[in-house]
Amino acid sequence: MYFYKVLFCAALILFVNASNAKSVLPSNKGQFVKLVNTHLGSYKLIAGNSDICTSGELNWHNQSDTNLGFSLGSGIIFNALHNGTQTNKVPNFCLVTTKFKYTSEGLTMTLRHNRCENDSDNLDTSQTLRFLADHKIQYSIENTDVECIFELQRL
Repeated sequence: MYFYKVLFCAALILFVNASNAKSVLPSNKGQFVKLVNTHLGSYKLIAGNSDICTSGELNWHNQSDTNLGFSLGSGIIFNALHNGTQTNKVPNFCLVTTKFKYTSEGLTMTLRHNRCENDSDNLDTSQTLRFLADHKIQYSIENTDVECIFELQRL
């Protein structure tokens, strides 16, 4: 009998921990578009110190064609949303590779410039936008001190 009580308690503890755990699940562009649509609006910068981070609207570049991307304020821009990885040769510039990783709480865009005519144009970076609880958005750029938090402004 004692064994079953211990087993029951262990199973209950595992169940409670699993139900309380927050996981970031993979997603796709279609689900991400729906996620953004539920968060559109005017946002105020509440933390961050970069010129990129400015209060403003979270909106689509073109509401009827969400593939064109979206922006938050005047400095945070995600253009040409797509699934997976795309590489394009930009004449007189570089080979430009973009990769979007969609999750249940946001996205990460990896941007790479390589084989550039001017070596100083080579680039390898990523930027992440996450939708947080309490109508907040977090934006960051990898390997920099750029990190901002915005809050939805209510009318």
